[in-house]
Amino acid sequence: CLIYRRCRKLVIDCKVSRSQPPEMGNPVSKGAPPPSHGITPKTSVSFFMNGRPVVVTGAAPVLTLNEWIRDQPGLKGTKKMCGEGGCGCCVVAVTRLDPVTQEEATIAINSCLCPLYSVEGWHITTVEGIGSSSAGFHPIQRELAQHNGSQCGYCSPGFVMNMYSLLQQDHRPTQQEIEDAFDGNICRCTGYRPILDAMKDFAVDADAGSSIDIEDLGAKVCPHSRGPCRGRQLCGKARLEASETDPQWYRPSSLTELFEILGNNPERRIKLLAGDTGRGVFKVPEDFDIFIDLKGIPDLYQSEVTDSTLVVGGAVPLTNLISLLQANQEKSSTFEHLASHLLKIANVPVRNVGTWAGNLMLTHDNDNFPSDVFTVLAAVGASITIASSSFLDQPHGLTGQSLGACCQAFHSDYPQWAYRSMSLWAFLQQEMANAVIVSLAIPFVPSGVVFRSFKIMPRAQNAHAYVNAAFRMELEPGSSTVQGKPSFVYGGINAHAISASATEAYMEGKELKDPYTLKGALESLEKELVPNSPPAAASAQYRKSLAISLFYKFYLSAISTHVSPRVRSAAFPHQRPLSQGSYSYSTKQAEYPITEPMTKMTALLQTSGEAQYTTDIPIQPAELAAAFVLTTQANAKITKIDPSKAEQMPGCFKVLTAADIPEGGHNNFLPYSDEFAPEEVLAKDFSEYAGQAVALVLADSQENAARIAQVVEVQYQVVGQPLLTIEEAIRAGSFFGKGPGVLTVGDAKAAIANSAHVIQGEISCGSQYHFTMETQTTLCLPEDDSYTVHSSTQWPALTQASVANVLGIPSSSVDVSVKRIGGAYGSKITRCHQIAAACALGAHVAKRPVRMHMDIDTNMKMVGKRFPHYASYTIGSTAEGVINGIEAEVYNDSGWSPNDGDGSLVACVNNIDNAYHVPNWLVTYRSCKTNNASNTSCRSPGTLPAIFISESMMDHLARSLNKNVEDVKKANLYQQGQVLPSGMPLKYCHITALWDQLYQSADVAVRMEEATAFNQANRWRKRGINMMPIRWGMAWAGVPYSVHLSVFRGDGTVAIVHGGVEVGQGINTKVIQVATKMLGIPMSLIKIKPTNTLTSANDQATGGSLTSELVCQGTINACKELNDRIQPVRDKHPGVSWQELMQLCYQEGIDLTTRSHIFERTQYDLAYNSYGTACTEVEVDVLTGQTEILRVDILFDCGQSINPEIDVGQVHGAFVMGLGYWLTEKLIYDKDSGQLLTHNTWEYKPPCSQDIPVDFRVELLKNAPNPVGVLGSKCVGEPPMCLSCSALFAVKRAVDSARDEIGKSGFFPLSGPATVESIQQACLVDPSQFFF
Repeated sequence: CLIYRRCRKLVIDCKVSRSQPPEMGNPVSKGAPPPSHGITPKTSVSFFMNGRPVVVTGAAPVLTLNEWIRDQPGLKGTKKMCGEGGCGCCVVAVTRLDPVTQEEATIAINSCLCPLYSVEGWHITTVEGIGSSSAGFHPIQRELAQHNGSQCGYCSPGFVMNMYSLLQQDHRPTQQEIEDAFDGNICRCTGYRPILDAMKDFAVDADAGSSIDIEDLGAKVCPHSRGPCRGRQLCGKARLEASETDPQWYRPSSLTELFEILGNNPERRIKLLAGDTGRGVFKVPEDFDIFIDLKGIPDLYQSEVTDSTLVVGGAVPLTNLISLLQANQEKSSTFEHLASHLLKIANVPVRNVGTWAGNLMLTHDNDNFPSDVFTVLAAVGASITIASSSFLDQPHGLTGQSLGACCQAFHSDYPQWAYRSMSLWAFLQQEMANAVIVSLAIPFVPSGVVFRSFKIMPRAQNAHAYVNAAFRMELEPGSSTVQGKPSFVYGGINAHAISASATEAYMEGKELKDPYTLKGALESLEKELVPNSPPAAASAQYRKSLAISLFYKFYLSAISTHVSPRVRSAAFPHQRPLSQGSYSYSTKQAEYPITEPMTKMTALLQTSGEAQYTTDIPIQPAELAAAFVLTTQANAKITKIDPSKAEQMPGCFKVLTAADIPEGGHNNFLPYSDEFAPEEVLAKDFSEYAGQAVALVLADSQENAARIAQVVEVQYQVVGQPLLTIEEAIRAGSFFGKGPGVLTVGDAKAAIANSAHVIQGEISCGSQYHFTMETQTTLCLPEDDSYTVHSSTQWPALTQASVANVLGIPSSSVDVSVKRIGGAYGSKITRCHQIAAACALGAHVAKRPVRMHMDIDTNMKMVGKRFPHYASYTIGSTAEGVINGIEAEVYNDSGWSPNDGDGSLVACVNNIDNAYHVPNWLVTYRSCKTNNASNTSCRSPGTLPAIFISESMMDHLARSLNKNVEDVKKANLYQQGQVLPSGMPLKYCHITALWDQLYQSADVAVRMEEATAFNQANRWRKRGINMMPIRWGMAWAGVPYSVHLSVFRGDGTVAIVHGGVEVGQGINTKVIQVATKMLGIPMSLIKIKPTNTLTSANDQATGGSLTSELVCQGTINACKELNDRIQPVRDKHPGVSWQELMQLCYQEGIDLTTRSHIFERTQYDLAYNSYGTACTEVEVDVLTGQTEILRVDILFDCGQSINPEIDVGQVHGAFVMGLGYWLTEKLIYDKDSGQLLTHNTWEYKPPCSQDIPVDFRVELLKNAPNPVGVLGSKCVGEPPMCLSCSALFAVKRAVDSARDEIGKSGFFPLSGPATVESIQQACLVDPSQFFF
């Protein structure tokens, strides 16, 4: 529980917080210095890091454990991304005495939410502490790597440490327990399937031969020597040191000491905390004078089971509360349901350090926080006890609230009249100045009481509720008559939880089996539920419909034995089965290591945290940190930029504006004038969009820079209402270019006019944040006559040009290097150069190294995202559904700049046919100018919306003809020899064969019949199945890459530098496989060096799924050249080893370095086409819109894969990223200011591990080498994402069934994303349909 006070007001504010007092005889604290007495401010903290004692002195109290860890040499494995406890990449293991059970326990925590001073006496283990390349890898690290569970690798240490913590606590977890444990870890690359498979090998119920026996889960290695820990004390350093203006830190050991501290500091701003995880929800400015750590107060951790209640201390974490409820569930009929609901709050690491009291205080002090704790506890009639020094000034009992019965034995160190017990409803009105929640009393409820609770959220895990609800109702013995007044509690309807009091009163004494009782209750709820409209919330209409639907579910559960079988499924919660997956492919052993399935070469370095990313490069001497100042108003003149207050803040070096760009430099980070329009590094006169960079703060730490940036004052003169959508831009005539582009094939107008069947429609799909686990990052070092730039960039050559252009120096004076990237998906092709240029500007001005590691808020607000698209269309077909012609208008939202937008729009238009032959086309297209960030490439840009538009048209056509959608699709599939709209003949087209193969292997016909039968048997749960094809064209003409290969004569080892960038796609591993095959040497002799602008000058960006193939071709060419050079020596000395041969070649003066340059030319725009099919089956809860993806079958043409293990992983990851785009990821903007409202992990929801298919089957088309591909391969990184919209269309089939039930048959458009709100609203749920 986190408590803070401003101006004499105390408020507990915590998402979910936790405490572990080492004073309670903590055996793991032995050897650490004793903590300071509670009344004395702390200036040091003692703990253990990877087995070594640590003493940190003089650190700033605002410093987090994550910040301290990452500042230490050799401890970069613990990552930071969101800083909110929402991604899991910062997870570490903590071993300490459990404050409730008094037993030693290990838990996973988010180090980004943990204040450093709060870890007194803890044993902290990071990923370096369990295994390494020199000391030996931990079994978890090995399993994750060997299952291909690490692609970009940035999130891997967090997954490893979460699993390590689980196994430390339970050596024999089940597969289900393991799967449930990863609700707090996000992976954007892998699609989770290989990660879960790896972790389940540790399960006690794993398949025979899979379960792993771990002899020593607690082994520690020294993070410095990489050998066994010797236990020397480490005097840890804190980069962010305390200053005179920093707050003090106290740790009282009793409530008496707590209130003494409060009483001694009546005018100071005070923050009380135990876990401080509240910053993950409400990022409160760190403007306090005093921090008070509550971990040392034993009273707050006690629990007691009385004859009628379970009493729990205020600092008891949610994890422990859940355990207490589960252990005592036989005492109360509500406890099992309560525990189940509390497991849906946040995630495992947050629940481990979060308290129920802190969760309550979040809703007490903040509007529109839908506290699950409040909702469920209020419904069961729980009460809380509060201690306050202000109660001492009141006569005993003056408040009219009775003293809690538990206080006598529960709270002994403070006068009893300082306590008050009250209901949760009274607590919402209670002034909390000088008060703290000390205990909770949950009453036992007899079996005659019906209790159910619900939480409807945007995804399956780790999300706040759109609406939560809890219902308690007692029935007369042996009957279905309501006895007494029930309790109906809702969260998410208004600013705070509400009780449906009118409906509660109506239900008293009613007979539930009487249909009029239900009718009256629904009418009552319709009247008294009046939802508010918070800016980023689901619509009031949906939340009201949802609230009424949840009551209906509860009502059915109360009389479940008397309801119709067709509605019974609504009475019981859906239980997700244990997920599973399978995959298959063909290989050619004679070609190994080509076609060999193998783990990425650096996977173990990633899972052990040893792989270095840009932000992991060690801190440089005199290094400064940078952060952007962002505008907050779109479409406005900038009238003033005032940094004066900011520059007075501690840690500030300087605030830069566009005026600081040197003479000869240009305020433009996209200097290729033949490709790009100018974009400012720092806006000077006009704010095109809210979130545009206007200034740059240089400070002594990244945390200080971010804080200081919030203080810079920017004033505006609003020009007009911002344009934020395509529809608004079309109405305003806001476009780029002189006119629309046109694609014409045949005569579409005539073909449509002469068709037997004509339809018209429109469809749209939204934007998507890339959600890279490594945000935009750069380190720029000024040299004597140049700049060295380490950038997380997909296009080093443009990064080089950008820095040179802004500083006004030659490109030859800029050296750019990138080793690997922690996720990209297109976000670091053009957008990263603004960050690099800004850091270079800072380095130029300060003459010091400058680094920027963007926080997620800045990254989401400032950086462009996927292009939204809108299309209207007219289709003419035969009566059988064979298309004659299509006329369409297509628009995209480029944002405020045309950069990247034109190429994406052209790609959309060129792929709008997907896999269907349409003889006549007329497509006009335009790029819209809006007041959004300049949008950019995002995995399969253009092609993804094109295929969605195509599938929407096919769905519309089939529904309008009342024909099976799959039959209509198959009738229009391309056949070999037909011609694309671009003029390319399809010489190798086999999409019909793939279609037929998947149709049979996935049992589509049988499953469709089963889905139909299921839908007929269930009114409120519907299943849908969709099958779809894709054609994905590979265009690599005119894209340059280079490969530089060097052999070292001393030992014959080989170093390769190529123009591609390792972003998780496995390019380096494939290059090594190719070089090994070509040179005939072991893979161990070959290393890939970081991409740089010296050896890879002028190379194109990594992207478009083409880089791996072209770089592999370049590697082939370089190896051939080397082989040709050394062949004469080989002929003269047959049988010598490779090492000997290289020495002989050196002696004969042969150059052992080769360079290959690739610049392919093709006859047509496309080099070849990839094909694939997918079948997706879903089950939709009609009443809520929640969707379970039951099964996905994918058959993908990858040619002859160079590495099928890597390529299967790409299929998994691309498809699941697409599931997020189509189902859960929605961006919301403020209509007046243009500010992005969904700019963090609290509001933006990519898929979690239980959002993936329950059954996920992937097959790479076997024995199908690509005749025109590199080594017979085809691209794989992006095409499978285009198959993911099959999930949306499967949902649409389910919704069709729901609409058919009420006579609303016929076509309706379902645009993306199809969120739970969109789905439920599309089902046209109406309480008048509710029956039993």
